[in-house]
Amino acid sequence: MKRFFYSPILMPHWSQDLLLAIPRIVCGLLLTLDFGSSKFGLPWSPPENNLGFFEVAFWFPHDVADYGGIFAMFPAFFAWMGAFAEAVGGIAWVIGWQTRLFSFLIACTMLVAVFAQQWNAGTWNMLPAMGFLWVAIYQMVLGSGRFGLDFICARTSLWTKLASFKGSKKLLGMGAALLLLNACVQPTRDYRVQFDVKLPAQTKVTAVSIHGFDYPLNWQEGVQMEPVIKDSLYRVTLLFKTGRAYASYKFKLNGQYELDDQDNRIITFNEADSVYQVQSDWNQLK
Repeated sequence: MKRFFYSPILMPHWSQDLLLAIPRIVCGLLLTLDFGSSKFGLPWSPPENNLGFFEVAFWFPHDVADYGGIFAMFPAFFAWMGAFAEAVGGIAWVIGWQTRLFSFLIACTMLVAVFAQQWNAGTWNMLPAMGFLWVAIYQMVLGSGRFGLDFICARTSLWTKLASFKGSKKLLGMGAALLLLNACVQPTRDYRVQFDVKLPAQTKVTAVSIHGFDYPLNWQEGVQMEPVIKDSLYRVTLLFKTGRAYASYKFKLNGQYELDDQDNRIITFNEADSVYQVQSDWNQLK
């Protein structure tokens, strides 16, 4: 018991290293499997996001540019670096490799997320980024401990060679080449979609709108549809400029969503077609 509480700082008891490693590993998994991979191309990125390897999602640079200042000057660079820090930095945290370096990158990313993205959204919205920030700060100070590749590599002659000045220059050169080869933004395509919705017979219509995910659709403010046959058939044509492989949507009639407690409607895009016609019956999934 005495050893557990009073072991030397430079060589703590294994249980202390384990206790400190758990938040690092858990946060690393969350970063790379969820937060990072949704906007940065990795083998486990959601297939519907249609991201190539090491591509940053097309929408992310636009979000970064809205922060203003230097972010508006180099949005693609900062978007790529931020997504890289989360997705690849999460992997590095899990295995404990280059822990201090990636902790610094993650801390910078989370500082931007807190103060530039979520500051006006309230404390609850800032909590995820703040949590990752605290873990990154103590990992910058403590490193990976026993439970990481850094600890293992530090005891091999190979790591000693790589840590030399000459070896460091080679690593930096390889890293720069990797950035030049892979630091790209996901390309977008234009898809023109005509949406038709047929309403039930004898419906009295005040307004028909379409809501969804992926610009120009959103769930807060719908796009109004125009009558082709009043109180029966309504239509709207939208232009999607997206890199995703699909868009989800639902119709709203007189302020009421269809398909209550059911999945959203989905339209799937492919590179071979740029014009689509979608015909739907209100409140029915074919």
